[in-house]
This record gives sequence, C-alpha cells and structure tokens, in this order.
Amino acid sequence: MRRAFGLALIAVGVALLVLAPLLKFVAVPKVALAPLNLAVTDVSVAQGVVPKAADLAAGVQATDVDLTARRQTTADVVASAQAGGNIGVYDSTNLVYLTAKGLSSGPYLPATPERYAFDRTTAVMVAVAGSNVDGAPITADAIGTDTIMPLKMPFFTEKKDYTVYDSTVLKGTPTVFKGEEAIDGLTVYKFEQKIDATNVGTQAGQDVMYQNDQLTWVEPLTGQVIKGSQNIKQWLVDPKTKQDGLVIIEGTLAFTDAQVAQNVTDGKANSAKITMLSSIAPVILLVLGLAALVVGILLLRRPDEDV
Repeated sequence: MRRAFGLALIAVGVALLVLAPLLKFVAVPKVALAPLNLAVTDVSVAQGVVPKAADLAAGVQATDVDLTARRQTTADVVASAQAGGNIGVYDSTNLVYLTAKGLSSGPYLPATPERYAFDRTTAVMVAVAGSNVDGAPITADAIGTDTIMPLKMPFFTEKKDYTVYDSTVLKGTPTVFKGEEAIDGLTVYKFEQKIDATNVGTQAGQDVMYQNDQLTWVEPLTGQVIKGSQNIKQWLVDPKTKQDGLVIIEGTLAFTDAQVAQNVTDGKANSAKITMLSSIAPVILLVLGLAALVVGILLLRRPDEDV
C-alpha cells in the first residue's frame, strides 16, 4: 500500500513539475492577446480647456475652448481571422467636441478614422487588412518592422525606448521611457513621445504644421494605457511669407480623472490574471510538485530501510 501511494505521489509530482513551465510558457502566450471582443462602451475620454482652437465652421479663432476628446475603438473580428496568425485589426475614431454641448453636438474638429493591423501580443504594426489613416494606406515602408500601434503597448512592456506610430505624421516616432511610477497603487511605466514642428500637408493653400508632446502611463504586464496627456499644436503657415496663420488647436488634453480611475481598476484586474499565470501559479506548482516527489521517494525507500 505504501509503495503504491509512493508511486502515485511521484507521478503527481512529475506531472506538476511538467505543468509549471507549460503554464508559464504555453498558457500565458495564449492569454496575453489584445482582445477582439471590444464593446461599443469601450471608450477613452480626455478633456481640457485649450487656449486656442479654430472654430472651423465659423472660420474664426476661438480662445479658452473647453473640449472633450472621445476615442472609440472596435475590433474587426472577421478581418482579424482573415489576416491569420496572431494579427488583430482595430478600427478607431477620435471625436473632439465642445464639452458644454456634449457629444450630440457633433465634432468641433474633423474626426479622422484610423484602422490598425498589429500583432496582438507585441503590438507591432503590420501593413495588412486595409490598415489606413483617413484613407491614406499604412505602408510597410512607413512602419518598418518594429513600430508599435498607438492604442496600446506590448504585453510585458520593457523599461526601454520604443517607436510608436503617430497618426498625424503617418509614421513611427521615438517614444522614450521616462521612469516607473504608481497611480492609485498600480505600477506603471511613463513614456514620452515628442514630435517637433512638422509639415503634415496643406489646407486651402496653407502649410499645415503639427507638433505634439505626448505622455503615456502604461501598465507593463498588459501594455494597457492607464493615463495619457498630449500638449498639441496644429496651425497654418503661409508657404511664401512663412508667417503663422490660423491655429487649428493649441493646448493640452488629458484623460479625465474618471477615465484614469476606471483604467486603474481594469489594469489591476488584468495584470493580476497575468501575474497569477506567469509567476504565482508556476511557483506553487513547482513547490507542490517537489514536495510530492520527495514524499513519494521517501515512501518507496521505507520498506528497504525497515528490513
């Protein structure tokens, strides 16, 4: 009886020791995937009173404009499946409207539809599935092989600099790791993407200039953006005189406190799942496996020792 029990414990111990690395290296990669079940309620909201924002409908310069930016992102499940492999396809639109009038008032500034195809684990973009920004195709030459999509960072984000896509300059730009912080008890990595004044096209015979200093706080295990702000300026310049003209927008928009609080709640829940699968559960299985193996071996040795 003792021998049978010992053999059973050894079998259990070996199984647990095998299961531990499988959980970490096989199960975790299957879980560490950007979701495709995004709901219509999955939005991010930023607000700010910007010193200048052109009232394009009236054709005048407005000052101290209270704006809200609402980004809604959905997953194209069919296109993701057709792309194959580990590719996800997201459609996203950022709608900027007057805070006082609400979303029903329509866009204060033109909305730009964006479509991104990317690796669901590394967040690296690929030029497939009709990915584009406002109809302009996202090409392989523009993104290279290491450009991160702008809506999330990789699972297991590292303390290093990345190249992240900007939908205005239509290419990846350096995004610098600035340090580790905590937001309401959640560990996050802070990144800065700084774009100096750049000509991004023409409008009514004027050059369109753009600059942006964007800060992003990311939960590192999941790559989820927890908090973000951008100090943005977009304005017109006379191509002949080089004189500045109408300022389309100038100021800072940042995630609302409510948005950050919700993101922290989600970030803690999602990172806990990854931690359990990648760290806690494998260690528990290793300890239990070793314990079962040792006890089983001792039980098998007892009859010989008793002789």
